Amino acid sequence: MIVTADEVNRSFKGTVDLLNSRVEGLKAFDMSERGFWRSFMAIWLTLPAYIVSLAFERLRLGMLQPDRVLLDNVWVDIVVALGHLANFVALPFAMIFVARRFRLTERYAPFVIVTNWITVIGLLVLSVPAMLVLLGWAPPPLASMFSLAFAIIILRLQWFATKATLGVGGLAAMGIVMLGIVLNSFVGMAVRGLLG
Repeated sequence: MIVTADEVNRSFKGTVDLLNSRVEGLKAFDMSERGFWRSFMAIWLTLPAYIVSLAFERLRLGMLQPDRVLLDNVWVDIVVALGHLANFVALPFAMIFVARRFRLTERYAPFVIVTNWITVIGLLVLSVPAMLVLLGWAPPPLASMFSLAFAIIILRLQWFATKATLGVGGLAAMGIVMLGIVLNSFVGMAVRGLLG
């Protein structure tokens, strides 16, 4: 179940439409069962973001040295990879229970498909400020400002997409977005706790 270039292009176009508050962007996504499962395979597109996260964690731990390879500590590699994967699947998994509780099960698959593609774009975009710090092209305070600006845009996109896919009001959509933030915060704390 490899994601095709056509599906990537259509899904990215649909995401840009949703970013511009155009509900018709939903038509660009493959909302079939196959599209549902393939949206999880889109995590492979975030490999550059994983590499940046890994390098940033190694920098935080004082392990990033010019004379050492990036993948020389299996424990760090595995923990960061599991954290990366958990950030991708945490909200879709939690939404199984939310969708059942609020009788939104028929809208669950479209929500997950769109959320997975937003997560792909979000992880890639949010890795840029960290990469700038790693390359020495931006000081940490400036990179933090970029990260905050990008995060606000991604959260607004997720809020609009949640409203559009689940057919819920703005407040309920905000609650779901907040749930995603909380889950990702727990994942981040778990990764830092395991790595020290």
